[in-house]
Amino acid sequence: MSSEFRFIADEHLGRLARYLRLCGFDTVFADSIADSKIIDIAINENRIILSRDRELMSDKKVERGFRILSERPVIQLSEVINRYSLREYFRPFSRCTKCNGLLVMVNGDEIIDFLPQRTRDFYTHFMRCGTCGKIYWEGSHFNRLKKFINDL
Repeated sequence: MSSEFRFIADEHLGRLARYLRLCGFDTVFADSIADSKIIDIAINENRIILSRDRELMSDKKVERGFRILSERPVIQLSEVINRYSLREYFRPFSRCTKCNGLLVMVNGDEIIDFLPQRTRDFYTHFMRCGTCGKIYWEGSHFNRLKKFINDL
């Protein structure tokens, strides 16, 4: 994926950040971070700022940013996808929706002690976040999430 599409979403866009991660985009969620720090992170890490905040987006130091108009996270996601023509860059289920870390395949034997019993009984393929350790599997929500992404 092009490193051109790395984002930082301000504190009002937490769900948008999770949706972008679900689609495979490197997205920092700037929860409770001052505008000046968001700008610094964006410049230092070559990120596009996503915000609904007019004041932040009008700061002269903002090099790359996009002001989100909608209050609805799904519409916000569509705004970003359309603005940057992201559809061809989707890599769904490659990033942790919690922390933005990259997911790696893991052997079920390595994580068996961390899984609920029903999960152990029914699933054999697992991914784990290389940063926070969160474990993912293709549970009942997986098809719903695949449909969500395909509908975009």
